[in-house]
Amino acid sequence: MKGLTKAIKRTPHMMGSKVGMSKKSNDPEFDDYQRNFATLESATEKFLKDTKAFSDAVNTLFTSGSGFAQHFSVLFHPIASEYDLLGKFPEAAHTIRNVDACHTALEELRVSISPELELIESRVSGPVRELQGIMKAIRKMITKRDHKLMDYDRFNNSLTKLRDKKEKSLSDEKNLFKLEQDFEAASNDYDTINAAMKQDLPRFMTLATRFIDPLFHSFYYMQLNIFYMLLEKINQFSEGKYTVDMPASEIATEYEEKRGDSAAVVEALSIIQRIISTSKLVAQNRGSPGASSLGLGVGRSPSTASTPTLGRAASSASTSTASSRAVPPASSFAKKAPPPPPGAAGKISAPPSPVPPAAAPPPYSPSMGGVASAAAAAAKRAPPPPPPPIKPKPAAASYVVALYDFAAQADGDLDFKVGDRIEVVERTDSPEDWWTGRLDGRTGVFPGNYVQEE
Repeated sequence: MKGLTKAIKRTPHMMGSKVGMSKKSNDPEFDDYQRNFATLESATEKFLKDTKAFSDAVNTLFTSGSGFAQHFSVLFHPIASEYDLLGKFPEAAHTIRNVDACHTALEELRVSISPELELIESRVSGPVRELQGIMKAIRKMITKRDHKLMDYDRFNNSLTKLRDKKEKSLSDEKNLFKLEQDFEAASNDYDTINAAMKQDLPRFMTLATRFIDPLFHSFYYMQLNIFYMLLEKINQFSEGKYTVDMPASEIATEYEEKRGDSAAVVEALSIIQRIISTSKLVAQNRGSPGASSLGLGVGRSPSTASTPTLGRAASSASTSTASSRAVPPASSFAKKAPPPPPGAAGKISAPPSPVPPAAAPPPYSPSMGGVASAAAAAAKRAPPPPPPPIKPKPAAASYVVALYDFAAQADGDLDFKVGDRIEVVERTDSPEDWWTGRLDGRTGVFPGNYVQEE
């Protein structure tokens, strides 16, 4: 909490010094030491990173080399009991006999390198990390020195402004006395830590140079030892088997001579050619002209060429498929039955029995005699007066209450929520049918089984 309070007090002076409104002191001698120390910090960090990168790269190098030799050995021992490489390729006998030895040599080299890498970690990386810990403590002291310098400048500026004031009040005199005491304390603190830093920083950098110099030599000789072990192991393996002083151009020429036409032979093998599947071949034959006349169908008789069955008679599944693709009758385009209510999802109800349409009455054919007599009677009597118009009685509105939520499924549907009061405009005797209703000025159809009488 004390540090936070000081940081808040230093903030105005720090902002003012950045924009040039406050005076800021500096020490050229200490600034030079601080730049050298920052360079030493950066170099130490890079040295540690490079040491770790070297160890990881060497470990990866020998691990990959051992894996390469192992896989190369597997390639030359496909099936020892069934495929005789030495008998069929005697010119490759030298390589076939040495692949296992190469794998053994590289695996031994990988195992023998591990202690050297651990030595780099313990004798180089470890001491450098200890040096970094010491440098972090020095960096904290430099930060503390910067804070003391900021306090010195802050009190110095305040004291200078108050002294330069021409007319001082009693409060100014009291503040002047307090500022003089604070300035004196800040000056003593800054002078003490600044003098100590200017005295100890050069000594530390000299000692750091003495400390880093043997680390560099140790790291150099450890690298040299790793390369020497690699060269020695490879020379031991190649002794009496291979010539290691052959130039790269001769190696490439000898490789081309030994390879011969093997690449062309491999490319001509049928197993690496593109294979067309039977289904694609059949599809191509179906699309080619004259395929049916040439009998290119697979396992089908000529009589069924137009309907491919692949050697099978038409089953009920194909019949049902054909029937499902037939054009539906006109009645199927009528509005489908309303959905069952949500509460009846698990219940299976028998469909309502269809009501047969009423038979039309037979045509009326009056007799000729009846027509003549009726015409004579109508001529003798005057026409009756027209009856007075009957005023239709207003039908009482019928309402239902929604039992479930219903969302419109098509244009013309009336959607509603549970508890809505719906005016019935038109209905049927069966609740398993679509009724017409009105709600909030909207008119549409809705399922009758989603409502109940009010």
